[in-house]
Amino acid sequence: MKRFLSLFILLSSMTMSMHAQGIKFGVKGGFDIQDMKFDEKVFKTQNRLGWFVGPTVQVALPVMGLGLDIAGLYDQKSTKVNGESIKQKYILVPVNARFTLGVGEAAGLYVAAGPQFAFNIGDDVDFKWEHEYVQNTFQLKKSAFSVNLGAGFFLSRHLEFGFIYNVAVSSTADASFDEGVKAVSDDTKPKSWQISATYYF
Repeated sequence: MKRFLSLFILLSSMTMSMHAQGIKFGVKGGFDIQDMKFDEKVFKTQNRLGWFVGPTVQVALPVMGLGLDIAGLYDQKSTKVNGESIKQKYILVPVNARFTLGVGEAAGLYVAAGPQFAFNIGDDVDFKWEHEYVQNTFQLKKSAFSVNLGAGFFLSRHLEFGFIYNVAVSSTADASFDEGVKAVSDDTKPKSWQISATYYF
């Protein structure tokens, strides 16, 4: 019991110290939609709404208004490729620099930008099926790199809402489609939109 109490006091002190130094921990969640486009001669795609959730940390830098926003998010979305439903599961790690303009901690606006790393944790990364005697292949990459551009607003020290436009730098999937004696291939660098809400403790 004494050890537990000592650990609790230590963690509480560390948390208070971090808050004093401008470090905030929270939980972020929201919805996203991915715009995945291939050459229509290769595959037809239909995008669907996805969702994400995970821990986040915000770090204030010594320069007034500047900070960092780092998160680890579980992201799940569905896509239809040539009529086949494919569920995508990723761990997203966005590392955004941000500039905040506000009235103390009561309310304000911010803009953010930075890299994002995505790691595929789905059960399947390779899909193959036959349609009208033609072999189709769609393969999700195991990792991807993209860039975030966003903005948002906060209503207090604890509550924040944001919008992110994400542009892939590396391809996230490859596809191939056999047209008789000729094989056609393509890759995709999708764009996505995210709407999020964050609660800081």
